[in-house]
Amino acid sequence: MSSSDKVEKPQPSNIRNPIGGRDRLLKAALRLGEKHRSISNIGLRELAREAGMHHTAIYRHFQSIDDIALALVELLASELRAELQLAAKAFGGNTQDMIRASTQHYFNYVSEHPLGVIFCAREIHGSLPSLRRALQSMLDDFALDRAEDLSKLGQNDSLPNFETLLILTRLIAQHTLFAALDYLEEPKDRERIVEQTIIFVGWLIEGANSYSNPKITQTPKA
Repeated sequence: MSSSDKVEKPQPSNIRNPIGGRDRLLKAALRLGEKHRSISNIGLRELAREAGMHHTAIYRHFQSIDDIALALVELLASELRAELQLAAKAFGGNTQDMIRASTQHYFNYVSEHPLGVIFCAREIHGSLPSLRRALQSMLDDFALDRAEDLSKLGQNDSLPNFETLLILTRLIAQHTLFAALDYLEEPKDRERIVEQTIIFVGWLIEGANSYSNPKITQTPKA
């Protein structure tokens, strides 16, 4: 394959190599979020100290912790979405290949962005309503992307209809978010967690494909 045919990997965001005040604040928020277990417990002065900035400099970039949290979701979501889209383009052409490629790319991202994944998993049921909504919207976007990717295989593979695929990919998005925590906490079990996730996704799709809605019958009256 020539260099011109290669799929370009998305460039990493500045959150990994911060060069400006905004990026320094985002990276500092992730570090403190891991310690505090919730970004809502972080004070702006504490955040400024962690980022090596004067506290008044925060307001050049953000007005509140809520603003910082939402900016983190936007950045992390765009990075992971790009990774999974890359996987969809690179898969071998059938459902199993897509499931394996997407799952492996996802856990590769988890390895490279542990603090971001921990932040998302913790805060999806956290105390900031705006952040919960943003994270749920992120999962919905991922689910929609995966349902569209799978639906393109319908001509070659026997797959459920799009509405059913979307239900499945929403379940998959939720499952894999929390599977990522196990992946990070149990390094020796990472290979097993990846394989179990691939199996789980395959079972969901296969089961939905063979499922037929039972007729609802009324219980006879005595």
